[in-house]
Amino acid sequence: MIKLIGDNDVFEVLTLMNKSVEQNKYPFKRNESRWITFLLTVIKEQADANPNYLAIGDYVDNKLKGFLLANSFTNHYTSDVIMDVKDCIVDLENNNAYTTIRLYNYLMEHIKKHNGNRWRADSVRAYEDTFKYAKLLKLKYNAELFYSAHGTIGD
Repeated sequence: MIKLIGDNDVFEVLTLMNKSVEQNKYPFKRNESRWITFLLTVIKEQADANPNYLAIGDYVDNKLKGFLLANSFTNHYTSDVIMDVKDCIVDLENNNAYTTIRLYNYLMEHIKKHNGNRWRADSVRAYEDTFKYAKLLKLKYNAELFYSAHGTIGD
């Protein structure tokens, strides 16, 4: 069951995020307090009925299997409002494609309900995992694939 993430779901979300950090090789050092601030902002804005923010979880037998956090931005080329998926985190011990699709189906309905028509989902995971994620979104939602590069300025 997909449900909105609220104030009393924060611990579950944090637990799953920490599990995800342990299971994946993210190409950055995560600042937990910074991420928690973002999470709480999304939850607060959603609770205030701001359609530009979405925090949802996929629950099976009252256990969180995955969550999605998104907020919108205005495209500076076209002025389109785009719902930007910031996190789609799933418990890798389960069918993560199934959970991902359930979360994205809800996202698509949320966008339509609020008269939107654009979305995007970047991934910060290693290339192989990013490519699998992108291929799933392309197959299921006819998404266009774009490539990006991330770099670090070293000493």
